[in-house]
Amino acid sequence: MNIPVIHHTRPNPCAARENRQAFDASGIICVNLVGAAGCGKTAFLEAILPRIQHEAKVAVLEGDLAATCDARRLGSLGVPVVQILTDGHCHLSADQVQRGLAELPLAEIDLLIVENVGSPICPAWVDLGEHLRIAALSISAGHLLAEKYPLLFRDAGMILLTKHDLLAYVDFDLDQTVRRLKRINPAAEVICTATKNRLGFDRAAGWLLGYVRAQRMRRTGRLPRRTVEMAGST
Repeated sequence: MNIPVIHHTRPNPCAARENRQAFDASGIICVNLVGAAGCGKTAFLEAILPRIQHEAKVAVLEGDLAATCDARRLGSLGVPVVQILTDGHCHLSADQVQRGLAELPLAEIDLLIVENVGSPICPAWVDLGEHLRIAALSISAGHLLAEKYPLLFRDAGMILLTKHDLLAYVDFDLDQTVRRLKRINPAAEVICTATKNRLGFDRAAGWLLGYVRAQRMRRTGRLPRRTVEMAGST
């Protein structure tokens, strides 16, 4: 498996705007997946990618401090993956994403998912040029995280409460957390997920594909042929 690895890039203060223009010109929808280290972002992608690949041609930009193991995990699913190593920096930058795009077959991609570096702080305020942000909060991290880091969730279209299967073993007030997240971001879709019993992944995949369809409709006024054919066969 040959996964391109990117380290240093030339700073470009206009990169976020240029990325968004490039996505729009290519018909690509970009998603920025953010959350603390260990909250289950990669596990979420491992579960959701097989559920959406029938309708969307997906590629991933994988952000990490130093290791490439997560990129290899996702690459084994048959999607194009580019590894971006920040060499100690706590978030991806728009110019790093811009450099990563040069390694991808943009004409063959409908949906680009950027898995950001694991942090609840820095990625929350950095614009990569994405259209949608998905924020993840692990139940094992405790319910105070939503109160302590509200910027992580404020602009998210979907919020994942991961590792729901640990709820019985940790001090986590699920109802209070959902209410707090809804105060921070009333429009967000809040979904509980768990890899052990596959909770929430079908719902999350359906929501994401619904977002992709809505963006296609907004841009073109019609759904792609393969989506229409699938709908007609059901």
